[in-house]
Amino acid sequence: MTPRRVTPTSKPSPRLTPEPLPKPKPTNKQTPPGFNAVISKVNSADVQYTYRAGCPVGPSQLRKITMTFRAYDGSVRRGELIVAASHVQAYTETFRAAFNAGFRINRMDNPNVWHGDDEAMMAADNTSAFNCRAVTGNASRVSPHSYGTAFDVNTRRNPYLAVNDVWYPSNSAIWIDRSKRDAGMVSSSSTITRQVIERGGIWGGTWVGPDYQHYEFR
Repeated sequence: MTPRRVTPTSKPSPRLTPEPLPKPKPTNKQTPPGFNAVISKVNSADVQYTYRAGCPVGPSQLRKITMTFRAYDGSVRRGELIVAASHVQAYTETFRAAFNAGFRINRMDNPNVWHGDDEAMMAADNTSAFNCRAVTGNASRVSPHSYGTAFDVNTRRNPYLAVNDVWYPSNSAIWIDRSKRDAGMVSSSSTITRQVIERGGIWGGTWVGPDYQHYEFR
């Protein structure tokens, strides 16, 4: 008798389950903050040390611009300028253009920090506008900063030669040499210079006694 041939029964293939796709790793990258400016009215505290009776303009004729700026290290920070209310747009557009061009500013603090002392503020490399005072180095003349139409930028890296033939601030000697190209230095081709001039303003860097830090809207 021939033995019966048994055909082995094939087992069904196991069902394959697709492996889940890996979840994307979280990223810490954030969109860099852009330029932002907030305009507000000026109160007596804002001009505690920079305004007094007899000044050509008072708090009601001024505005505070709180804005972003690029610091020397490239970080984006916030500062403030007290400016003439009539020139808020010119200031805002000028500093917006400078920000977008990558221009660097050391600090932008209220002059109250130095009790309105211009020499101390210049030595601190501060950028500011309104300050009711005489011209530094020429006490017989009222400064255009008293009207809020003038501003100084990076005062240590952009020094000023006064009529008394003294350079201010006293710690700015290495930046009298304008061939240097350090962050925050300005020239005739700087965005901030071109913006002011295009709006009918002036830059003190072309004066016989140069005032590289000084800009003024007319």
